[in-house]
Amino acid sequence: MAIERLYLQPEQGAKLFDRPIQDLQRALAANVSYLTHVFGRCERLVKEVNGQRRYTPNVYRGKDDYILLTPDNRDLGNYAFFVLDEPERFGVFPRMRAPFSLIVWVDMRTFEQNDDRNIFQLEMDILRVVSGHGVLRQGSVSVERVYHKAENVFEGFTLDEVDNQFLMSPYSGLRLQGELIINEDCITV
Repeated sequence: MAIERLYLQPEQGAKLFDRPIQDLQRALAANVSYLTHVFGRCERLVKEVNGQRRYTPNVYRGKDDYILLTPDNRDLGNYAFFVLDEPERFGVFPRMRAPFSLIVWVDMRTFEQNDDRNIFQLEMDILRVVSGHGVLRQGSVSVERVYHKAENVFEGFTLDEVDNQFLMSPYSGLRLQGELIINEDCITV
C-alpha cells in the first residue's frame, strides 16, 4: 500500500487539536516541497524486545495498520510528524492548550547539488510556515524551542543514535516544540 504525501484522517473526524494539526500538515505539504510526507499526530507504540520496552512513533493508517515513523524506514523519504504532549490545559473557557512537537527527518542528499539548503535553512522554512498568518482556521500556535541533537529530536522514543547514526551527515533532523491553543465552543465541563 502506497503512503500518500499528505496523510490526513477524514476531515469530519478531526476534533479538538487534530484540526490545527491538519491545517499545519496542509501548509507544510504545500510550502515545503522537499518534505516527501507530512503526517499528523503520531501514536507511541510499545514493543518488548529482548526483555526491554521499546517505544516507537507510528501513525495509524486504518484497519489495524500503522506506519512506523523511524529514520531507518527509508520508504518514507523526508518526513515530518506531530507529537501531542500532555497535559492538555484549560484556560479561560473555552480555550484549551496542549504542548506539541513537530519532528522532521531529512536526507540532505535529496536536495539539488546547487541548492544551499542546510538544516538551518530547513528550520527557517518550517518556522515560516508554522508561524504564518492564516495557516490555522481556528486557534494559534507558538514555537518555543528548536532541538537538533539526536537525543532531543526523537525524545520519548527508543531510538539509538549510537547504533543507527540517524542524524549524522548526510541525515539531519529537528524538533520544534511549542503549544497549540484552540477555542472549543462545544465543550461542557
